[in-house]
Amino acid sequence: MNVMNMNKEVESSNSKLVEELWVVISKKLNTTIGVVRFRSICRLWRSLLAPPPTSHNLCIRHSKYLLLQTKIYCIQPSPHDHNPTTSSPSNKGSIIKVFKNSKSSKLHLFDLFTNKRIQIEETNEKVLNLMNFRVVELFELYTQSHSENDIKLRCVSSCDVCKVCKVILFSIEDRRMVFALHNDKEIKVSNIGESEEITLKDDCGENNYFDDIIHYKGQLYVVDKMGTIFWVNAFTLKLVQFSPKNMFYYVENRHVRSNWDKRVNSNLNKKQLVEYDESLYVVDLYINDERYYKRGYFLKAAFVEVYKLDQEWGKWLQIKDLGDVSFVLGRDSNFALLAQDYYGCEGNCIYFYHESKVSCFNLKTSQPKLADNFWPSPTLFHPMSG
Repeated sequence: MNVMNMNKEVESSNSKLVEELWVVISKKLNTTIGVVRFRSICRLWRSLLAPPPTSHNLCIRHSKYLLLQTKIYCIQPSPHDHNPTTSSPSNKGSIIKVFKNSKSSKLHLFDLFTNKRIQIEETNEKVLNLMNFRVVELFELYTQSHSENDIKLRCVSSCDVCKVCKVILFSIEDRRMVFALHNDKEIKVSNIGESEEITLKDDCGENNYFDDIIHYKGQLYVVDKMGTIFWVNAFTLKLVQFSPKNMFYYVENRHVRSNWDKRVNSNLNKKQLVEYDESLYVVDLYINDERYYKRGYFLKAAFVEVYKLDQEWGKWLQIKDLGDVSFVLGRDSNFALLAQDYYGCEGNCIYFYHESKVSCFNLKTSQPKLADNFWPSPTLFHPMSG
């Protein structure tokens, strides 16, 4: 055998080996973003992996509205991207919220706190190229809407959809259930395809107002105005007390006790559930009516307390230092971030949205401030190639 034929055989063998490796890798991709990015590399890779199937969960028609699926991704600059126009000098990651219209292949970015489609003036001639980033899907959410074309609702205050502030789609056996937290703090439960709604309440019918609901370790939990967490039995819709009452609330929050009636009925006081490191936390956020002037804005005084549920001993622990961790209180979900990994994120802080602004409350200083640099990161967007 001559050298030329031998080289051809080796090259053919290597090519076949590489192709077999790509087949193995392609079978490990289990997210839509992962499949799209893999197929965008070259013709060979497109031939190895079929396009992602159209999901029937992107848009679910239910009662008088639609349930639209959005997903939260963590994206980080690729370590192999040395292009100064695309790489971030800090190489920190960002959180993005993505919505995909089921009738098109386009992905749209939405604001974490408002669900508005992001339209930044500086990015009119720029794009977010996901090929420049490592992309990790964190979780999926659902939002109520009248239209699939625009997830941001523009309707009158009397509209049923506008009364809902959070939705969780929960599957159990052959049923898919919708748990909708309303602005009046009632939780309405219904089955997909059915119009009947049941109001979630305890056996005595006394407790039917809740500040938040969370999907935690495969189960649903709610928190009431006293900071007590209940487990929701999805079969019977019965509530089972999961935590003791939060006695810190009565001792620490004397500065707002005089406004008790207002706290109960106002969205300015809200306890929100956050999962971090497999534990449940309650963030008690209260925004006072008193305004003060800072950095060109009239702001309202904000007070935040953070509590961790010690499930082993059945007691509450007041947390005054989250270290390098921050909690984000988003429009459809609350989550924790390791601040050092994300652009514009500060540790030991609570990020929340109020009066058209994102604010950051530092637990160490007990002071709020505007979070101008948290979202969106300007390093995400780059000029379109000609």
